[in-house]
Amino acid sequence: MKHGITLLFLLQLCSPLIAQLSPSVPLSEEIVVTASATPDTLNDTSAAVSVISKDDMEERAARDVSDLLREVPGIQISRSGSAGKATSLFSRGGNSNHTLVLLNGIEINNPYFSGFDWGRLSTAGVQRIEIVRGPFSALHGSDAVAGVVNLLTGARRSGLDVDFQAGERGLTNGSIEGSWVARAFALSAAFEDRQDDGSIRNDDFSQKSATAGVTWGPTSRFSLGVTARRTDYELGIPLNNSADGRALVPSPLRRQSGDELQLSVPLSQHFSRWSYDLTLSESRRDDQFSDPDDPFGFTESSTRSTSRRGYLVARSSTSLGKLSAGVELERSEVDDESTFGTSLDGSRRTNRAIFVEDRVSRALGNWASLQVTLGARHDDFEDFGSQTSPRVAAALVAGRHKFRMSYGEGFRAPSIGELFFPFSGNSALDAERSRSSEAGYVFNPGPETSISATLFRNDFRNLIVFDNPTFLFQNIGRARSRGIEIGAETALNEQLRAGATYMYLSTRQDETGDPLLRRARHSGSVFASWHLGRTATIVALSYSGSRPDLQPVAPYSRLIAPSYTVADLTFRYSLGVVTPYLKIENAADEIYQEVTGYDAPRRRALIGLHYSLK
Repeated sequence: MKHGITLLFLLQLCSPLIAQLSPSVPLSEEIVVTASATPDTLNDTSAAVSVISKDDMEERAARDVSDLLREVPGIQISRSGSAGKATSLFSRGGNSNHTLVLLNGIEINNPYFSGFDWGRLSTAGVQRIEIVRGPFSALHGSDAVAGVVNLLTGARRSGLDVDFQAGERGLTNGSIEGSWVARAFALSAAFEDRQDDGSIRNDDFSQKSATAGVTWGPTSRFSLGVTARRTDYELGIPLNNSADGRALVPSPLRRQSGDELQLSVPLSQHFSRWSYDLTLSESRRDDQFSDPDDPFGFTESSTRSTSRRGYLVARSSTSLGKLSAGVELERSEVDDESTFGTSLDGSRRTNRAIFVEDRVSRALGNWASLQVTLGARHDDFEDFGSQTSPRVAAALVAGRHKFRMSYGEGFRAPSIGELFFPFSGNSALDAERSRSSEAGYVFNPGPETSISATLFRNDFRNLIVFDNPTFLFQNIGRARSRGIEIGAETALNEQLRAGATYMYLSTRQDETGDPLLRRARHSGSVFASWHLGRTATIVALSYSGSRPDLQPVAPYSRLIAPSYTVADLTFRYSLGVVTPYLKIENAADEIYQEVTGYDAPRRRALIGLHYSLK
């Protein structure tokens, strides 16, 4: 209760919260590329979109993308302990595998058991993050059930940034990013090296991340590029179940490591009346696990997955509006072996898709404009069948006011593990499906101020769950979520930026009537940034209300996890191109668990130095 009162007080004090955009760019003029087949402005789009800029990442001294997403309306994050550990994202109450994650438009969700682990996604090299809430399978296909997060890299301007952090519990984090933009070429590269000892024995985390890209554009009508991202990590897993499953005990030798690589070749060409984009990409990951002391004898495993994709979209402005149509071919393959033998040996999932979208804009006299978006996509999987996903949305903009409505259907294809894993895999699985609707209102009283509210409703069916009687994955789950998300952001003056988010969420499993696990009914955030002369003070708070969870040991009964509020403080002092800073994470030293049984990090102070030449 005290946390809720604290949050309400701060909402009134700081209302409204950080512009998650660069203050030099009016909110309404920001271009987004994830919510539609044709780039659109935030003012005109009919989708619920948030944008996080590079300036925001630097101001916050943020190392992990997940920490930034905690302050996005409609998003909840759960991490199993300290940095690097398994981290889940829930968008509008959907499951953790109901959000599609893209890197420059390339899907990086894990094809083995779907979903995405946010615990090891660094901000290094990321220039911009676009978050779209709602179903977008009509454009992006599988996994875009409850939302899409798109990480954008690449050179936007010439410059060099170097950052170094050092803090308690063995934290060191160094990064360097550089870009060069000339008339026909744009090059960019970034590298980060992180070491973190964690809080207890075998709780360490180390990671190296690198991104690089080059784009050749001899004319404004043609561009060809190559982008790459590589990540290597290693971490300790400090706790495991005892042999009888009734206690969490130290596991000093339990380790996990791995690497992933994404490559893409984008080609874009514009003609007088139409244009096209072609992207060829490959995403690989290799994860290793070992624990010679595991009480169940599962001492090691190795999983390798590869996804290859070809994506083509053509666009043209016609009398019917801005018409886009495209095709996509994707093939994923997984190999998995462990102490008990080979589980998967080159198991594949292949998908072919076609999609179309039409965006019609009409002026309604001198006082308003109306945009209507119609889209549909048909996916055909070799392994289990086909799926058609429609979406319709409309946005009415009248001066400073915007009214939005949309309806869409999403789906998640069965993962390779759910289809083919020995004994529990079920090749007869169908796709998970959703039907979602929303209605929203946005008020833009100034170029750097926005207040929004969105009512949403999601119905999930055919959910894939493990069925104990048959010992197989089955399409027997049904659930729903309802709620409202509110966001406000502004630059109150040249010195102060502030903002807040809040979500009320009601979820239910249809079979049992219970709310969904780890999804709080009330959650929100507050952010304020105060600049005075050379100094800057940044305060960020995130709040999660009480929520259902499972006891981590037998008999694994349900419980209610308590609420928590976490505050981060950052103090910066500009010396021109060099900026020293101090950051205090969990400044109030809150004792809490995002996932029951796994203590979140206590207060930690770190010092940093940022060099920027732009």
